[in-house]
Amino acid sequence: MRPVTILLLLIFSVLSLTAQEERMISFHADVSLDTTGITTVREQIRIYAAGEIYKRGITRALPLSRRDRDDNRIKISYHVQEVLLEGHPVNFFTEKENDNLVIYVGEKEKFLDPGYYTYDLLYKTEGQVGFFEDYDELSWNVNGVSDKTIDSVSAVVRLPAGADILSHRCYTGAYGSTESNCLSESREDGSLFTGAAQLPPGEMLTLSVGFTKGVVTQPAAPQPRKLTWFHRNGLALISILWMGLLLFYFVFTWRKYGVDPPKPVVIPQFSPPDGLSPAAVGMLHKGHFLDDLITASIVNLSVKGYIRIEEVMEKTGLFGMRRDRRYALIKLQEGDSTLPPEESIVMSSLFTGSDRITLDGKYDASIADMMSDYRKSMNRQFRSVLSEGQNLKFHLLPWLMMILYIFILIWFVKEDLFRFQPNKTALYVTLPLLIVSYLVYGWLIVRPGERKLHYRSSIEGLKMYIDVAEEKRLQFFNPPTVTPALFEQLLPYAIALDMEKVWGEKFEKDFLSSTLQPEPYQPVWYTGSYMRAAMLAHVLNSTLSNTVSHAATPPQQTSSGGGNWSSGSFGGGFSGMGGGGGSVGGW
Repeated sequence: MRPVTILLLLIFSVLSLTAQEERMISFHADVSLDTTGITTVREQIRIYAAGEIYKRGITRALPLSRRDRDDNRIKISYHVQEVLLEGHPVNFFTEKENDNLVIYVGEKEKFLDPGYYTYDLLYKTEGQVGFFEDYDELSWNVNGVSDKTIDSVSAVVRLPAGADILSHRCYTGAYGSTESNCLSESREDGSLFTGAAQLPPGEMLTLSVGFTKGVVTQPAAPQPRKLTWFHRNGLALISILWMGLLLFYFVFTWRKYGVDPPKPVVIPQFSPPDGLSPAAVGMLHKGHFLDDLITASIVNLSVKGYIRIEEVMEKTGLFGMRRDRRYALIKLQEGDSTLPPEESIVMSSLFTGSDRITLDGKYDASIADMMSDYRKSMNRQFRSVLSEGQNLKFHLLPWLMMILYIFILIWFVKEDLFRFQPNKTALYVTLPLLIVSYLVYGWLIVRPGERKLHYRSSIEGLKMYIDVAEEKRLQFFNPPTVTPALFEQLLPYAIALDMEKVWGEKFEKDFLSSTLQPEPYQPVWYTGSYMRAAMLAHVLNSTLSNTVSHAATPPQQTSSGGGNWSSGSFGGGFSGMGGGGGSVGGW
């Protein structure tokens, strides 16, 4: 039974060891001060590592600056002498991070086994003693803050010979706390001991000891930087000058190059303006290309007799209860030189191997290529017109001035000059003012070109004729009667302007309601279920556009396997999920 008992004890010991949580067991500092003002510190840190925070070893961040009682920033240097693990030298390296010297103890490729580890860090530092009229003083933060509760924190301070302790205090808590949940006592050998138990995460133990003046040699006082009026108010002055120059530049360039020319008088148009194609009218009106313009081109080709649109109703869904509208395009004649460039592309690209093509919403590489060529053709034709008057060159100087202003801000931050209220106020006022004024200027400096204004005026005239609400104003211009021929001629333009339903209603009101035309309207270029003219135009613009768009869009590839952490948990993810992570205190 004895071997079994021993085995059970070993298993129980291993299980109890692995079940423990990571923690910092103790943090002890032995601080020795010599007469030259050099402070030698030996820190002994004992942890229990389980591979969560302490994977390879520990980190120790030492601040590279501190503030004295007059709020002056004092730079601190450190010289790491030795790092031990269980009394033996261990690999370490240092990095400067966020105004700290960080000591990394351990090796990148070597991980700790679960267990207890004791580290010793020995380093020297200067500039830690405060010199006053009647005494000198050493204030020391014993431990660095940790994400884990520290079971025990303690320190021993040893002063040079001849230095007697005049006063001592200890403090605990977060930065700025005045609590004293700690023990502080002087010993017979002249040293000072301080300690605290169960120090919570984010808190530190700080000691302060006053001792006999003159024992530690006071270094020659560095000449304090003389803060001038510019240091205290410079950013305010620069900001005023900066905003004055920018506002002058904004106003000057806008008045000379950005004021819009007078808009042409809008006159009703009863035919396509300036011989423009429907897609051209749509793009010039909207100011950019949209894939939906292809519908206007297809309908225009149909109205002109080059192709016929045939509606195909397909049964889908459970038991074929749902009927989806699909379209087939049938070529009736070859394209010719009278067609606009984009419509020539439609004719030459769609009907390469057959005179009939079915648009069922499924991806078709030939339709995707056609849409790509169609888009390039439209941009090639009208990009120059739409980009007229952008005046992008006038954005260069504001950008350069704003970048330079940012460098000035960085200098003020580096020199710690934002503690002065004028500089701080200048920052809070100037940055929003810079952003808002630049955005307004970017909108104002755009000056529409003469051609763009002319085209848009003509297009507005066509919209005036198409719009039912403008009928009273149109009476003075003797508008033509809306016949089937005129309705079909302007239908592609109404589609391009998203006014197809209004144009269809106007056609129904002016023509189909007339007693001279009792028969329902049925276009020869469209074959399918009968619909009112207004609904026909609207259905074509919506469903045909979507069908062509789907046919030109490649199907998305579904991913498999690991590595896609964009949502996680089948779409029910949360902020922070994924790989990586870590905490301060270990690496």
